Amino acid sequence: AQNTAGISKVFEKFLTFGDAKPNDAIMVNNDDWLSQLNYLEFLRDYGTQFTINRMLSFESVKQRLARESPLSFLEFNYMILQAYDFLELARRYDVKLQLG
Repeated sequence: AQNTAGISKVFEKFLTFGDAKPNDAIMVNNDDWLSQLNYLEFLRDYGTQFTINRMLSFESVKQRLARESPLSFLEFNYMILQAYDFLELARRYDVKLQLG
């Protein structure tokens, strides 16, 4: 709840939160779908759509590796989870843009 409140404050400067207008922003917690996720099934179903080569092509990853900064397995999986978040947002809320 504290994390959500902090994120909301940042985006309130740019967005209107609510449900009165079609373009109002919504704040949701991805734990609603991630906590129900079977990780092995998830990797089997979606992990094949993401290549290590593609991840390594991103400038942020290149910079981390160039600085010899450790890149954790969790960070490496972040791209897949972020894509899955957008998929669920599109399915549940017909979202066109995701921030945060």
